[in-house]
Amino acid sequence: MELHRTEVVRSNAGVLIPVHILGVEPHEGHTRELVLGLKYGKKRSNARSLADIVAEAISWDGFICDVVTWAPTTSRHQQDRGMDHAELIARHVGVLLALPTKRLLRRVNTVSQTGLDRDERLISPEFVARPLGRHRNVLIIDDVVTTGATFRAATRALVEVGALSVVCVAPSRTV
Repeated sequence: MELHRTEVVRSNAGVLIPVHILGVEPHEGHTRELVLGLKYGKKRSNARSLADIVAEAISWDGFICDVVTWAPTTSRHQQDRGMDHAELIARHVGVLLALPTKRLLRRVNTVSQTGLDRDERLISPEFVARPLGRHRNVLIIDDVVTTGATFRAATRALVEVGALSVVCVAPSRTV
C-alpha cells in the first residue's frame, strides 16, 4: 500500500488548491537498488523502471493532470551525475501517461536534502516556477519522498503561478 496524503494549499487569491502526495513503494530492496543505481551508478535505464512503478501503481482516474514536471536536483548534483535523475523519471512517466513533460521548476537554493535530518529537510528546498500557460493541473515527479518537504516547496511555487491542482508522486518512500 502506497503512502497517500492529501493536503490543501491556499493560493494568492485565497482558493484552496488540492495537493496529493504519493510514495509508491518502500525505499528498500529492488526499488531502492533502482533509485541508487540511477542516482549514483549512472544506470539511466533504471529511470524507465521507476517510471513504470509510478504509472502502473496508481489509479489515474482519480487525478486530473495536464502536464508532468519534476523537482529538480541541485546544479552540483546534476554536474556530478551528468543528469537530473528526477527529470529522467518524469520524462518516462510523461510518455507512459501520454502527457507533455515540461521543465516548470527551477531550484533556487543549492542545499542538497541528502544527509539532512527531518527539521533541516523541512526548511531546505526552494523553487520558483515558470508560467503554466494552459497546463494548470500539474504532476510533479521525484525519486524518493521522505518528509514531503521537496514536494511541498515545489507545490507552493506552482500554486503561486496559477496551478489548480497538484499531484506529487515518487516511486519510492521512506515514510
